[in-house]
Amino acid sequence: MSLNKKLWFICKTGAASLHGEPDFNSPCLTELVYGESAKINEKKSNWLNVDCEDGYNGWIHSFYGLESRSKKTSDYVIAFPCSDGLFKPSLPFGSRTKGSFSGSSPTKKKLGIEKVVQILNNLLGIPYKWGGKTSLGFDCSGLVQSVLYVCGFMVPRDAHQQKVFFRNSETTIDDSEPGDLHFFGKNGSVSHVGLSIGGSDFIHSQGVVKIDSLNETSKIFNKNLFDIYLSTCSIKRRFHI
Repeated sequence: MSLNKKLWFICKTGAASLHGEPDFNSPCLTELVYGESAKINEKKSNWLNVDCEDGYNGWIHSFYGLESRSKKTSDYVIAFPCSDGLFKPSLPFGSRTKGSFSGSSPTKKKLGIEKVVQILNNLLGIPYKWGGKTSLGFDCSGLVQSVLYVCGFMVPRDAHQQKVFFRNSETTIDDSEPGDLHFFGKNGSVSHVGLSIGGSDFIHSQGVVKIDSLNETSKIFNKNLFDIYLSTCSIKRRFHI
């Protein structure tokens, strides 16, 4: 059934999967995080076809949120763990809230790229999850998108989209700074991405969120990714900071 007026879906659970079809057996494409809005295009039973803020389109079950006549804005984002060092499952990393909670940061006061290493270190050990973009589980590009969002930068969802977005901002491994993106793949096709923490060391989601290196002399050298390294792109050049 098509809609005659614009409505918005507001995610009210920690993370909700967006599917390719209105079926839980359909592959997960990405997630909505708590407080995130998506424009509703169509309804089928309890399923909603939505457009996400990053341009993704898919189906989400109405169980996971509320419908609204207007897009909800947030004043805070969950950027840091609670005092016990953990993120709440109900308000995972990246959640958007109206009020201040433990670990939240005001959205009007952008953290900036200077905080990227601290933020990434807080996410180490979180398991890989296909389509994931919260502390409940990340895929490689979901980690990049969510961390940069929390720092104040909007980037596309998928690794190949991120490569296109950063296409005119290439730098080198040796000159890379915290927050720069390392891209990997074969024959020019991007299959993986990670965030530099300065130089050859980077943090990415592969099995778990972890630190690896592109320096052949390092104890954490990742030869498999080194062999399919494509390029490094500078966030400062892309956003002119």
